[in-house]
Amino acid sequence: MNSTPPYTGFVSPRYIEPTVCFTTEKFKIGENYPLEKLPVTKFAEMDQVLVEFTDPDLPETDKLLRREVVAGMNTYFSEDKNQVLAAVPGYPRIEFRPVEESEENVLHVSVEPLFHLSDDRMEASIVIRPVLFNYHTLSSEDLYQLLARSGIIYGVEFKQLHLVKSCIRNKSTDSDHILVARGRESVAGTNAYLDFKLEIGPIAGKLLGDGSIDFRERKIMVPVSAGQVIATKVPANQGLPGITVLGELLEPRHGLDIEVKTLKDAAYSPEKLEVTATSDGVLSVVHDNVIMVCSKQDIAGDIDYSTGNIESRNSVVIHGSVFPGFQVKTQGDLEIKGSVMSANVSSQANIVINGGITGNSSSVTAAGDIDIFFIEQGHIHCNGNCIVRKQCYYSYISSGGNIRCRENSTLVGGEFICEGSISLGDAGTTGADPAFIAAGVVAERLYQYRKLEQRLEEHKASIIERLKGHTGIARAKKLRTLKSGIEKMKLQQLRINMIPGTSLYSCSPEETATETAQNSQPGREGIDIRGISIDVHGTIFAGTLLQIGNRTLKVEKTISRRRYKLDPTKSYIQAIPF
Repeated sequence: MNSTPPYTGFVSPRYIEPTVCFTTEKFKIGENYPLEKLPVTKFAEMDQVLVEFTDPDLPETDKLLRREVVAGMNTYFSEDKNQVLAAVPGYPRIEFRPVEESEENVLHVSVEPLFHLSDDRMEASIVIRPVLFNYHTLSSEDLYQLLARSGIIYGVEFKQLHLVKSCIRNKSTDSDHILVARGRESVAGTNAYLDFKLEIGPIAGKLLGDGSIDFRERKIMVPVSAGQVIATKVPANQGLPGITVLGELLEPRHGLDIEVKTLKDAAYSPEKLEVTATSDGVLSVVHDNVIMVCSKQDIAGDIDYSTGNIESRNSVVIHGSVFPGFQVKTQGDLEIKGSVMSANVSSQANIVINGGITGNSSSVTAAGDIDIFFIEQGHIHCNGNCIVRKQCYYSYISSGGNIRCRENSTLVGGEFICEGSISLGDAGTTGADPAFIAAGVVAERLYQYRKLEQRLEEHKASIIERLKGHTGIARAKKLRTLKSGIEKMKLQQLRINMIPGTSLYSCSPEETATETAQNSQPGREGIDIRGISIDVHGTIFAGTLLQIGNRTLKVEKTISRRRYKLDPTKSYIQAIPF
């Protein structure tokens, strides 16, 4: 210390005050304001003493207390608690702060860091304050050493360091933050996929590179020959790790493998990673990883009393319609040139119906995709994508993929539920019952939620009936018991997670660690619900009910051309104009 008495910066007869080891100076704001000066503090190095008690042996008394000092952000105490030091290079600050429920003040010491890190630690910027202009002798090497001492060791841009040096030398800058280091983002791995060696498209409903949707007529029942290579498997790769400016490695999202499945006259060689046809036939592809080769069966007319029900292990083309009361089941692809009228149709592959589906007893199900022209009062369920080319009128569609409707299509009443995204033309019409449209939702979980809701209502009604025979204390005890059952059912209902890929139940605050481990499955974070959307290319009418994941929205007013998706915090559904 100097021989002259240290300057404390403040004096109080009641306290033993620490010494402030840095000074506050004033600098001109600029040439346009020669008389205006801005108070700033001296720049502090890492591990520099900021405040200290210079006479630690001075005893405390009832009338003379040692001032309480708090080491705030980016500072730390010395081992003997007599000094507060800077943990990073930067701009020190000191202020009195009141203590709750007390008239006393504490001395709060902190440091604004010279280098500011972004929240993801992928960028580092130098914070320019006027006091830094006094350090005009700082070289790029000095700045580099300051960065290294602050732990910023990767992605330092020397061109930016020269810019900082120039700003300090010229005592001017266009910004108080200058980027000096940038990390490297991780590169996600690519998923495994099948590279088909023959033309299997177009695939209706596929999202094209320009963001549009392919609505060309689906090509199914592609002929193949015995020994022909149908596809080769391209393995997943693990991606490339990233690195923050602090040198922390960022693990990439690894590519996902696929299990290649073959059915009937198709075979997969794990050694060659090839799928080949073992006999002549037609090709069916489900979910891009299930390959089937089978015979093709043509039925010239309608499915009626002349043909009876159809159950085939092959791919089937029906050149007419399926009449009321009849059934069609196929293992391979199914194409119906006409319509389905109050009938049941199913396939273990894909279904294309060139006409429509009519009648509330009509049911169409497929393990793959379903492509139809229109549907009125029918039911559809598919594990893949569902394509509706014209209209959906008071019908119920659930899909394990996306639901894609043409931009001039119309949805009136009924329900659209899918695990992917939805695109459609108009949703609703004047005077019609509102439709329910849900994207990023597992239909079976939604149905389970509704069943629990129904059970709750029935349970409440039964409580009222059962309490009629009880009075007084007996009634109160019975009521507590029955209410407890309702609360458990409510909690179970609220915990159902609609998002595909997640565990059925979300964790509740009441769950123990053991229960959480039993009810959740590792690695099941679900799909990225932020990428799910409901795109309305036409008009969506007031009253339409929307759901994305676990969030719901009732459309309050009729509006056109909107994309509905979750906000960045995934707290609510927002409408974005096209």
